[in-house]
Amino acid sequence: ASCKNSDTLNQRQKMQESLDITASETPLLKLENISKRFPGVSALYKVDFDLREGEVHVLFGENGAGKSTLINIVAGALRPTTGMILFRGKEMDFPNVHSARKVGVHAVFQEFSLIPQLTVTQNLFLGVEKGRYGFLDKKIMHQQAQEILDRLGFELVPRKKIVYLTRA
Repeated sequence: ASCKNSDTLNQRQKMQESLDITASETPLLKLENISKRFPGVSALYKVDFDLREGEVHVLFGENGAGKSTLINIVAGALRPTTGMILFRGKEMDFPNVHSARKVGVHAVFQEFSLIPQLTVTQNLFLGVEKGRYGFLDKKIMHQQAQEILDRLGFELVPRKKIVYLTRA
């Protein structure tokens, strides 16, 4: 029995060492002194933030607190007036949403932002469509959409238009 307890103790120590190493690694995303000014308004002032792999953060606050502005800066929809964005330890400049998406930074907004006249697949790949020889590769997009939906446990038909789905 002591051998079994020793093995369990060693496994716990290894897990804790792994957690300690992960906690000390370079943040996946780090914001330093991010400020954003609009004419007559300071929306953000010297915001610092870091995110490590596996972490989940929630931004909450009153209307006008700067939550959406901060997310829009991280996602490339807005540029900070001052400050620095580091992704995996490397300073990044996201002049647009596409440049942020290219490195894997995507924002998921609370607001309903799907296009009802398009299919589930078309909405999933909007702005990052798969192409071949200058044409959309609908077959591969549908296959990948189905894989994504299956992985997430969503029982949706990729070819179904959003307008025919419930809000949930």
